[in-house]
Amino acid sequence: MRPVSRIILLSIVVVVALAAIYPSYRYYQYFESHVSTDDAYIDGSVSLVSSRIPGTVAKLFVMENWGVKASDLLLTLDPRDYQVRVAQAEAQLARARQSVDELYAQLQAAEAGVNLAGSQLRETQLDYNRAKALREQNVVSTQFYDQATTAMRVAVADQALAEHQLQQARAALGGDIVDHARYDRPIVQQAQAMLEAAKLDLSYTEVRSPITGIITRKSVHVGNRIQPAEPLMAIVPVDRLYITANFKETQLTDVRVGQPADIRADIYPGFAYHGHVDSISVGTGAAFALLPPENATGNWVKVVQRVPVKVVLNEKPPPDKLLRMGLSVEVTVDITDKRGPLLSSTLQQMYQRHQEIPWATPENLQYQQQRSDTGTAIGQPVVHP
Repeated sequence: MRPVSRIILLSIVVVVALAAIYPSYRYYQYFESHVSTDDAYIDGSVSLVSSRIPGTVAKLFVMENWGVKASDLLLTLDPRDYQVRVAQAEAQLARARQSVDELYAQLQAAEAGVNLAGSQLRETQLDYNRAKALREQNVVSTQFYDQATTAMRVAVADQALAEHQLQQARAALGGDIVDHARYDRPIVQQAQAMLEAAKLDLSYTEVRSPITGIITRKSVHVGNRIQPAEPLMAIVPVDRLYITANFKETQLTDVRVGQPADIRADIYPGFAYHGHVDSISVGTGAAFALLPPENATGNWVKVVQRVPVKVVLNEKPPPDKLLRMGLSVEVTVDITDKRGPLLSSTLQQMYQRHQEIPWATPENLQYQQQRSDTGTAIGQPVVHP
């Protein structure tokens, strides 16, 4: 080979080597500041729909894979049994009020009896005093005096009996008849509570959607006899799905809550979703398994454990890139900023601030790169009031 050719070839090699230095350095920086795993899946909080009361399904308003909104009617039960119970409770309430009216009438009668006994006692007292004075003068017989004495004792007993009946009538009304409304009595309150319970059971004949989502795993049909807490269908909130990424324990050294993350789903090659680390599990997957490993017995082989990391999206997926539960994804977390907490949840912080869990949209939740001098972690949520 000629010297010129060698020089040209050597120059090409040097140029290629120099050109490869920068990409290699960039890749090394990326490798040092990011951790990724393909052991990740779309997850979500599925709502199981069941009835609070037993009954027979009369109408069904949804089918498999139908979309529903919160409070939409899903199905109705035959309400006739519960309508009868409501009518019975209303009759019992009316009877309780009648009983209160009777007690008030008895109270009025007892008060009149006390007044009558008092009048009779005063009249008998006068007769007794007159008979006693005449007896001391030997004007009347002993028999007449004894009759006056007996009448006096009977009048005193009648007065005591009337007062006792008055106390009994007041006690039947609860003792306090001044500071309460006429029907503010335990017997009426009990009947009223039974009526409210019957109406509540009647309202349960309409089973409504607790959340907005998609119907799945529907197992109920018209005519089925269902029992309380029996799973009838499930609702998947497609706008509140999140990602469970199972990172190796050796990858979690610098992973913190709030760090930005990129998500790539196998179903949409080449498209990346943007999210952030919401929280990190307090235990490995094996620790919460049905049969956790017992390393203190037998031979022990060290196995690298995986820890679930919850990643939530910063915004809703586009209409043509909707996610579904169980899809496989690859998650990459930017661990450049290591100042975030380890045991925390961004959704919990938002809930404590707003008393609700709002959906993260560009309007109310922005994730932006913060300068190191601000003291705010990279990717920390900024919630607008």
